[in-house]
Amino acid sequence: MQKEGDFETHPEVLYLSEDSNTKNKEEKAKKENEEFGVEAKAAVDSRIYERPFFFLGIPFIFVFGGIGSKYESVFSIEHEGKEVVVLYHGLCLVSAKDRLLVRGKWYLGKKLGIQGNVVVADRVENLSSGIVFENT
Repeated sequence: MQKEGDFETHPEVLYLSEDSNTKNKEEKAKKENEEFGVEAKAAVDSRIYERPFFFLGIPFIFVFGGIGSKYESVFSIEHEGKEVVVLYHGLCLVSAKDRLLVRGKWYLGKKLGIQGNVVVADRVENLSSGIVFENT
């Protein structure tokens, strides 16, 4: 058996040391949830959805009350030859082919059950119109 750096080799078997294995896991986890900031072009117009947030009511023969809601915007951008889905919690008006500066957190789509990658944006700056959307 020969020892070469972090690897121990045997003619038929390859052993990884624990240090290299944990380093690979840490790097992979870091890449999965890394901060994302890039200038890109919007691929489609944004879609705005109203999501129910809470319900407040009093049952008295009929239910008197109301539903509170929040808005979410969804669109995609072209990044490194691929389309990436962007989710922004709030109103974000984007048209196709707008130049955008998107900042947020990057997530792998496989963990969320979709094909491709997702960015949950904290700030979207529309460089074409000069409008800035930012969650505070």
